[in-house]
Parts: sequence; structure tokens; C-alpha cells
Amino acid sequence: MADTQNSTNSDSNDNANQANQTDQAVASGNAYELIKKRLTEQGGRLEQQTQTLNNARLEEFGSTQMQVIARTRIRTEYNCVAQDMVQVGDYLLFGYNVFMGLKRASNIKDVLSLYRLNEPVGNEEEYQLEEVDLKGTFLAQDAFVQDFNELYRYYKQTRLIQITVKDSKLLLAFQIGERITDIRVFRFALDFSQGTPESAQVAYVDNRGERDIELPPAYDFDWIDTTRDQMVNGKYPHMNILDTIFVETVGGDLTIKIEDNTQSGQGIYSEPSMTVPSR
Repeated sequence: MADTQNSTNSDSNDNANQANQTDQAVASGNAYELIKKRLTEQGGRLEQQTQTLNNARLEEFGSTQMQVIARTRIRTEYNCVAQDMVQVGDYLLFGYNVFMGLKRASNIKDVLSLYRLNEPVGNEEEYQLEEVDLKGTFLAQDAFVQDFNELYRYYKQTRLIQITVKDSKLLLAFQIGERITDIRVFRFALDFSQGTPESAQVAYVDNRGERDIELPPAYDFDWIDTTRDQMVNGKYPHMNILDTIFVETVGGDLTIKIEDNTQSGQGIYSEPSMTVPSR
């Protein structure tokens, strides 16, 4: 019991000493340095604990680490904004959108390029990207060239938005209108029967791959449909949204209210939702 009391008194003394030191530091104008030192110490301890936990996880489950091994540069004929890059067989397919003033993209090379990645040789330290002539490659298939040219000829707002490989298909997605759903997707079939990704055979399929590609979400939240359970009947019936706001569409306008009052059609905001014929 005495040992416990001594330990408690010791801890109390240590806390009192730390408090006195803090007060003295603040009084002497060294509060910033003191706080910085304490945060640094706590950060170091947290990093050590995290590393210990991560080492235990690696020992138990194993891991494959990803890291950047090199950087390289790609030069294009025109000014452009890089859009996407994927590996297709032995090539790297690079897609971009060019800006050529009044001139519009007129051929495949204005939007897509193929490169071969060469490892450093001899005293070289950087990887080199060797541009590949499109003749004789999958981008020179007649059906694809025809569909590509028609796309840029008939849709002035066309721009590349995504290149991806999914379910043994190479998909090239182009925005052709203002709406996010206004897209055209070219499909190529990838044949991996040779056993390695580098030996994949690529064959053009068609330009109707909209269902194969996953569009980015239009909103950063999920919609929840209202049902009759949220309906509140009355002279001005409305939908009860989480007992917070109330929405009604009586008389040809959409009204938002903050009171659960069906006797009045007035709210904090209202806008026409349809044209009501005059009587």
C-alpha cells in the first residue's frame, strides 16, 4: 500500500514539475519551441508504432511494394494535355488532347501515340521511350481509322477522356457532347493466348463500347428515392425529408419549406417546375 502511495505521489510530482516547466516556458516566451518539441516527439513515437505494426503485418501476410524506379519524358508534335496511358502488348499507348488554334485534330497521331519502353543501356541512367510508327499496328486497322475520322469529322467537341483495359478489352472513350453521358467508346479485343501481356494480339471490334466502360459518378453523394412513407397529405401535400426540409410541387412550382405545414404553400424557396395554362 505504501509503495502504491509513493508511486502515486511520484507521478503527481512529475506532473507538477512538467506543469511548472510549461508555465516557465510560456512565461519566458519559449512556448512555441516547447510545443514544437513535444509534437515532434509524439510524431516520432507514432511513426515508430506505425512502423512496428506494419512490420508485423508484412511478416504475417507479406506484401508487394510499388515504387517509382525511373522518370522519363514524352515529346509530342503539338501542345497537348496528357490524358491517359496504358500498356497494350509490347507498347505503351499514350492518349492526349491537342490544342492547335483553329485547326482541329485530323488524324489518329494528333490524339494517340505508341511508344516502346527501352531500359538503360551502358552508362545511361534513364529509361528511354521510343516512338513507334503507327503503320502496321492495331491503330492502323482500316475499320478503326474510318470510325476515328468520322468521329472527329461530325462531332466538333470531341475529346479523349479515358483509356483503359477491362475484361480483355482495350477501351478508348471520347466525350462528344456537353453531357457526361455523351460519349463514344472504341473497343479492341485483347488476345492473351500466348501467355504474356507483352505478346497480346489486338483486334479492333467496333465503336459501341459505352456499356463496357464505367463512367465517373455525376455526383459525390448517393441519391435516395422518396416513397409514400415520406408523403404528408393536406391542402398543400409535401414530402418530408428527414424531418428537416419539406418539398412540395403543387400549383406548377417546386417549393422548399422548413416547417411541416401542409395548410400553407409558402416556403423559403420556390421555382417553376412546369408551365400551368392560364384559366
